[in-house]
Amino acid sequence: MLGILVPQVNASAVNHYIAKHHIKHVTITTKIWGGFPHYKYRHGKGKPEGVVVHETGNPHSDIFGEIAYMKKNYRNAFVHSFVDDDHIINIANTNYLAWGVGYPGNARFVQFEQVEMHTKKNFAQEVENAAYYVAYLLKEYKLKPNDACYDGKGTVWSHAAAAKYLGGSDHTDPVGYYKNRGKKYFHQAYTMKQFYHLVLTNYENL
Repeated sequence: MLGILVPQVNASAVNHYIAKHHIKHVTITTKIWGGFPHYKYRHGKGKPEGVVVHETGNPHSDIFGEIAYMKKNYRNAFVHSFVDDDHIINIANTNYLAWGVGYPGNARFVQFEQVEMHTKKNFAQEVENAAYYVAYLLKEYKLKPNDACYDGKGTVWSHAAAAKYLGGSDHTDPVGYYKNRGKKYFHQAYTMKQFYHLVLTNYENL
C-alpha cells in the first residue's frame, strides 16, 4: 500500500521536504484540564467518528497562550488538543466531545488546533506532528482513514469541510493557512488532500 502512496506524497513539496529531511513527529503530551465539560458523542462515550483539523487564525500567539485563552473561554468554544512544531498537547479528554465546529459536528469528532508557524522548517514540523496526531487518533478509536474534505463523508475533516457539509459555522480553516504557508515557504500551495496523504503515511507506520 505504501508503494502506491509514495508518488502522491511526493507530489507535495511540503511532504517531500518532510520525507527528505527525515522530520519525525514529537511525542503526545497529556495535560487534561478538569474544567472542561464531559458530554458524550452522539454514539456514546469514546465513540468519535473522525477528526477535525483546525488552525487558530492568530499570527501572534504561541501554543501556551492559546491553551490559557481556551481554558478561560471554554464556554464559547474549546478543542481537545493543540499542535505546533514542538508539541502535541492534549488538554481535553478525547472520549468526550468538544465545542469547535458547532452542531452537528461537535457530537461526532475529535478536534485540535494548529498554532501558526513562521518558518519553513517549523511549518513542516507542525504539519508532520498534526498528520501523526490524526493517524494516532484514527488508530486509537479504530477508525479507517477516509478523506472527507471533498465529499463530506469520512474520518479526516478540515473545519472548512465540516462547515461546508454539516453547517454549524462559516469557518474555512486550515485551508487558507496551509495555502499561504505552502506558497510562502515551498512555492506551492499546501492542501488538505496533500495533508491527508501525509496522514496515510503516518497511519501505515503506526
